[in-house]
Amino acid sequence: MDAIRNLFLILKSIFQLKIPWADFIHQSSYLIFNVINPVFIISIALGIVIGIQLGPEFISRGLGNQLGILSALTMTRELIPVVGSMMIATQYGTGIAAEIANMKITEQIDALKIFRVDPLYYLAVPRFLAAVLFCPVIIWLGSLLAVISSYLTVWLREGLSFQGFLGTIWSYYKVDDMFLCIYKASIFGAIIVITAITLGFQAKGGAKEVGGATTMTVILSFILIVLADYIITAIYL
Repeated sequence: MDAIRNLFLILKSIFQLKIPWADFIHQSSYLIFNVINPVFIISIALGIVIGIQLGPEFISRGLGNQLGILSALTMTRELIPVVGSMMIATQYGTGIAAEIANMKITEQIDALKIFRVDPLYYLAVPRFLAAVLFCPVIIWLGSLLAVISSYLTVWLREGLSFQGFLGTIWSYYKVDDMFLCIYKASIFGAIIVITAITLGFQAKGGAKEVGGATTMTVILSFILIVLADYIITAIYL
């Protein structure tokens, strides 16, 4: 219930354009520079794995050109949005949970209230907006890197032509597939931030509870991302 309440209040603040813009810019840059390397590295690694595992099998059966659309759909629809968002949860989500939990147990949250500053507005809104807007950008770029690394792997190992690989993508890949990747990344980013903020505000005690909040942020984010992915994919298909 706390998570739903927090989401409602954050969306209300955003729709009323009550946004701390300076903090939003800071959080956006923090998000981008902290998660872009892990997401890109895992994207390239997944692309290489797909190329190594499926490239020889497809080419040996005369289906090498079909590898392009398979790689594009696999990466943009499922693998990179889910796995990339999990990387964002471990990097960005845990940082949010630890920061807010530490502020809660050191009574900094109470100090904000004394100065009539809404903690949810000041702490949650810029982080939520940054995740919703920039997670899709990072995930989409990661998907492109995954497809490119998949092709390069097959080209180096099997000599697959670029025209053949790209041809099936142009023929079968739809704009809806691209938007599905963007929608998923945006929703997953919102899930990560709401989970981290809620657990951070609920923290009580000392340093042990801060660690517990960060650990639970990762666990719950992973579970909710998988559940949300299932629901979105079921609706899309």
